[in-house]
Amino acid sequence: MAVFRAVEQGVNLVRHTSNGLSMAVDYQGRVRGAMDHYEVSRDRVLVAELPVHGVHTIYSRAGDMFSWLALAGLVALAVRSRF
Repeated sequence: MAVFRAVEQGVNLVRHTSNGLSMAVDYQGRVRGAMDHYEVSRDRVLVAELPVHGVHTIYSRAGDMFSWLALAGLVALAVRSRF
């Protein structure tokens, strides 16, 4: 889910987990580095190169505006059908 949100917002992500899959993902969803806690035998170090800048996406600019407009349209249709 964290990778999906990073792509949605157009940002790079480094996700650390104590007992799981740690990963570094760029703004397009490409995995630049990953480390599974249970498969690494000794030294648990994740090294990855990520871009410095991300991008502006439609969602990062508009946010939940589409959802609110759809809800307003639904309310308007419900009120119209009532009368």
